[in-house]
Amino acid sequence: MIAELDAVNLYEQMANLTKNEEIRTILLDIAREEKIHVAMFETVLLQADKEFLKIYADYALARK
Repeated sequence: MIAELDAVNLYEQMANLTKNEEIRTILLDIAREEKIHVAMFETVLLQADKEFLKIYADYALARK
């Protein structure tokens, strides 16, 4: 997950640095794909790790 989050950060930073709108659009699309990968990893983690699921649920409920 860390590598995916690093990739999101990298692509978004590169998109913010370019003046070419076509390249910016492509980079932001790639960043979005990386975010999907993060969500996929998180989904698997929630299904496979009961401790993570409890921590996740407790944190979500505490934020309300």
